[in-house]
Amino acid sequence: MKILRLAKLRVSNLFLFFDTFLYQMLLGMIGLTVPIYANMLGASTFLVGVIGSTGGLIYSFMPLVSGILCDRLRRKVFVSAALLSYGFLCILYISVEEPLFLALVKALESFSAAIFWPAIEALIADSAEDGLEKALKRFNISWSTAMVLGPLIGGIIINWFSIKAPFILSAITSLSFGFFSLIFVVEYPRKPKVASISKLKDESRTEGLTVLAFASIFLYSSVIGIITAIFPAYATNLNFLPYEIGLITFSFAAARAFTFYHALKIELKTGKFGMFFLGSLTLGLASLFTSNTNTVPFFIVYFLIFGFGAGVSYAVSISVLFRKWEYSRGYAAGVFESLIGLGYFIGPLMGGTLLEYIPNAPYLFTFILSLAVLSVQWLFKHGKNDHPFKFSTHR
Repeated sequence: MKILRLAKLRVSNLFLFFDTFLYQMLLGMIGLTVPIYANMLGASTFLVGVIGSTGGLIYSFMPLVSGILCDRLRRKVFVSAALLSYGFLCILYISVEEPLFLALVKALESFSAAIFWPAIEALIADSAEDGLEKALKRFNISWSTAMVLGPLIGGIIINWFSIKAPFILSAITSLSFGFFSLIFVVEYPRKPKVASISKLKDESRTEGLTVLAFASIFLYSSVIGIITAIFPAYATNLNFLPYEIGLITFSFAAARAFTFYHALKIELKTGKFGMFFLGSLTLGLASLFTSNTNTVPFFIVYFLIFGFGAGVSYAVSISVLFRKWEYSRGYAAGVFESLIGLGYFIGPLMGGTLLEYIPNAPYLFTFILSLAVLSVQWLFKHGKNDHPFKFSTHR
């Protein structure tokens, strides 16, 4: 019986990472397709931004609700429900002929994502038998690798077939694996909360890092919101072909996945504060460079820098928050994902509005935002330590 249970747990762990990969790949495909589809339907750049920010508005609070609920209920039910609902939403996308209705479907898509991510992150953290950071590394590599392939596959499918082909493929795949998740995913027993002096000291040391995590993940998500919701339509107006847009976003996702793979090595050299500072700095520089180019090769180079900064910021932020709320993993995931949703709302909304007046304004906005976050991080460092890259970790 013990051998059988171990086998089930191993299969469950593999399925968790496979679900993560699959869901993010579909999100990447649809994330590329929706702005291009909206542009083809005659949407203005402002409306494209509204479509993206609508999803972010829902995602700014729903993951927290979902995370709290999945701490009390069965998490694998949330994962399965998210996959099934996403499949039906892709069918709904196919029927849309007016760009304004894309905003409504995008909002419903965010409900699906808000159900999925807190539950899957909590399940993976609970199953971390060889350390939280290593489990999060595998998780980050899984979804980020899928994000490498998703936009690229989406661009190719649009080129070869039609703008609606990614919706059809995503619907079939998501519905199928929604049922499989109920069968194969096994939930681990959850840790009881035990107070101790060492734990209280550990929490006090991480309190400041939590503030930095909030600021860093907000910058990260604002940048990603503009890249996913604004850039495809912006690039279309520059007469870039769909496969070129997919290649540019591919470079971003590839760099982020590469950074996730080396995140633990980067932390050993810089400390957690160094990762926060490095991530914000590179996101700011990439934003500044991107605001001054309109050619595919330069976009590829600058999106590689975006990917590095995004990978560093994401990896350190999720690690800090999951360690802070170790006994409420659903809540921790909900807070983390809701912060991402807040950036997904503000980034596309500001980017789409500014794009109406100045073509490169969205990237100037994220550059200014990165300066603000860097200021917060530097002021915090100055009050805690004299050296910017050796702030003590909580591990």
